[in-house]
Amino acid sequence: MTTLGSIDSMAYVGTAATRGLEHHEAAIIDAITSSDSTNLRAVDSAFTMVDHAITIGWAIRPDAFRALAFTQFHELVRNRYYADLYRHCLALDADADRIAEVASGIAVALVDDPQLNP
Repeated sequence: MTTLGSIDSMAYVGTAATRGLEHHEAAIIDAITSSDSTNLRAVDSAFTMVDHAITIGWAIRPDAFRALAFTQFHELVRNRYYADLYRHCLALDADADRIAEVASGIAVALVDDPQLNP
């Protein structure tokens, strides 16, 4: 169990199943436990928001990544950026109306990543 916040000086505890790749697990748990305004709905919804943002990111992907099939793009982004995307979604309180911010950040990250653009 993880303490996610407090109500009138009383800590509340809840559980959330984490999703994503195992090598991002510690960063995801850190994002959850260090967030200032985390609630269980946002913790859970942020996982779904990441997946949807990656799908939107594929649709608006930079020209250099046009050759990647959907699953290749999805796996690349999940492998490299899942924890960062999750943290971003959590900071937005998993507000689906702001998903474009996350998706556009994917395109920028791909272009700016020196390991993907030698």
